[in-house]
Amino acid sequence: MDAKCPECDRVAKLDDDVTQVKCPHCNFEADYDTYLEIMKDKAVNMSIDYLPKRPGL
Repeated sequence: MDAKCPECDRVAKLDDDVTQVKCPHCNFEADYDTYLEIMKDKAVNMSIDYLPKRPGL
């Protein structure tokens, strides 16, 4: 199965056991839980960039 590499944004590989993510392009490697946390943090950071600037918040 394919996954998006958080380092180089290219296609990384998720192993058949869904335990390890490896990118052949930049050598990124992480267990699946760590990968999910990294991608979750990236999504939160992207969403913050799109929140409108409102006074008082």
